[in-house]
Amino acid sequence: VASPVTAAGRARVFEATLVWRIVDQGGRDLAKGFGTASMGAPDFGTFSFPIAFRVTTETAATVEVFTNSPRDGSIDEIVRVPVTLLP
Repeated sequence: VASPVTAAGRARVFEATLVWRIVDQGGRDLAKGFGTASMGAPDFGTFSFPIAFRVTTETAATVEVFTNSPRDGSIDEIVRVPVTLLP
């Protein structure tokens, strides 16, 4: 995929907040940020947002979209999509 890649879907998340990151095979964050869904829990909302990144060579990576637990901040409800990032 070329930058920016679009993350889109449906989510039922606390305060409509989603976290995203792109991680290389070594576990290093290449890009990270947050987005919002159209509705917060207990309803499902839709989301669509661009994720920009920068690499100098083709890079195997994973796009992750998740929530953080309001109880302790741990990762909760993660979705991972493997991709090849293009410069």
